Amino acid sequence: MASIKKRGKTWYVRFSKRINQWDPKKQATVSVLKQKSKGGFKTKAEAQAYGVKMEAADLNGVDVIQDPVFSEYYQDWYENFKFPSLSPSTQNRYKINHKFIQNYFNDTKIKSITRKQYQDFINNFAKDHALITVRKLNTSIRACISYAIDDGLLNRNFTNHISISGNEDQERPVKYLNLKEIKTLVKSCKQDLKPEHTTKYLILAAIYTGARLGELSALQWSDIDFKHKTISITKSWNQDRRDMRKPKTKSSNRVISVNSSFLELLKSLKVNHTEFVFGVPDSGFPPTSNGVNKVLKSELAKNNIQKTNFHFHSLRHSHVAYLLSEGVNIYAISKRLGHSNIGITLQTYAYLLDEFKNEQNNLILKSLSKL
Repeated sequence: MASIKKRGKTWYVRFSKRINQWDPKKQATVSVLKQKSKGGFKTKAEAQAYGVKMEAADLNGVDVIQDPVFSEYYQDWYENFKFPSLSPSTQNRYKINHKFIQNYFNDTKIKSITRKQYQDFINNFAKDHALITVRKLNTSIRACISYAIDDGLLNRNFTNHISISGNEDQERPVKYLNLKEIKTLVKSCKQDLKPEHTTKYLILAAIYTGARLGELSALQWSDIDFKHKTISITKSWNQDRRDMRKPKTKSSNRVISVNSSFLELLKSLKVNHTEFVFGVPDSGFPPTSNGVNKVLKSELAKNNIQKTNFHFHSLRHSHVAYLLSEGVNIYAISKRLGHSNIGITLQTYAYLLDEFKNEQNNLILKSLSKL
């Protein structure tokens, strides 16, 4: 209930409400009085109008007492609801996002932010960041605000109907190998394969599957179905920390079809007698990311393949480029990569899709000419 009183020349409103909440120390539910006050109203009518607004919001399920600082709520949200299932690198992205939010909004309360203020924030961020980076930031904040609504802090989502843009100068096209370069790399890796050195096998696995390094490193023999020619991705291994986790996202759990020749390569690794498919005999564990990338760069240099900033993850992009060049449906590619929706695939590989656009246009015209 809201009470209105005069203090000096102005009026103030105090909203009071008793709520039942669990007290961990007493191990019992206790009644607690919660209050929120706001002053500075010039007239009694203004104070009454604000009091009515608070009471109406309370009836609609909004917690009118709590109004946390936006940046603090965002931090509390990702630490409690997101971190447990995220890799350290993804956790770091949320920390970076938090700094941007904190620096821009400072101590602004979450209920004070309007759609206009949030749009200004996105526009300001977009000046120095690529479109995909802006989209990722917006997506995480939208998820956070959804939780705030469920918590009863808000009855509206100020991230709705926001225009997203980005700085084209900050765009970094995905690095990938063309068909000739892929064939050259595959041939080079196969020339002097030695089961005790599993790094080249990992490089070949990335080309044939499009899987991430952590997903491939985590593979155990029980994940390989030689009869049905499939590989099950159910976990992710970080050799640098020797840490096994769930895959990057829920949708990353998937079954990938592979060909017979690749499976024959994997069979040759059984002589190492390790639990991990790509485990080396000495330790039983897969190579480190640094070790894998070192060999990859060496193979590229040996074959005079000039690619700046090319690393193991770029093989995943090369896998996509090859499938697109072969006319494989983008939806099928998205599922193979383990993306949660096709929109992520389209955003990530928009640059590649543009490159294949002319080829597809010719295919369309050729198909229409048959009518």
